[in-house]
Amino acid sequence: MRTGEPAGTPRAPGMKYAHYAPKGSMRVVLGDDPEAVAEWMRRDLDAAKARGERTGVLTYDERRGLHHADAVISSGRLAEPETIARGLYAALRQFDREGATYILAEGCPDTGIGRAVMNRLLKAAGQEVIRV
Repeated sequence: MRTGEPAGTPRAPGMKYAHYAPKGSMRVVLGDDPEAVAEWMRRDLDAAKARGERTGVLTYDERRGLHHADAVISSGRLAEPETIARGLYAALRQFDREGATYILAEGCPDTGIGRAVMNRLLKAAGQEVIRV
């Protein structure tokens, strides 16, 4: 820490707590079974809708059909993780355009490029993770 710098101050933009976070609240959902993850997300999103939230799901091309929300947005293809890395911030900005106030994001494999994607997702979600 440099002299005169408040404790906990990020030293670079990428170190911010919720770097590129959407305006709505967001959580990352992790699980090994895509069907179980989608079912948990459906129930949670139904409850959010009942509270008056405008819901969003961040998912992948291969899993789009599993989800129902006011805004279901894909950040890319799991089979081509580089597409997810390239499309993530645009997808997060789309939630703002859609007016989503409650967003659930599917996690991805935490290997290779997926590790960087998960790092960005967790920052955008303020480190809020749900394990199914």
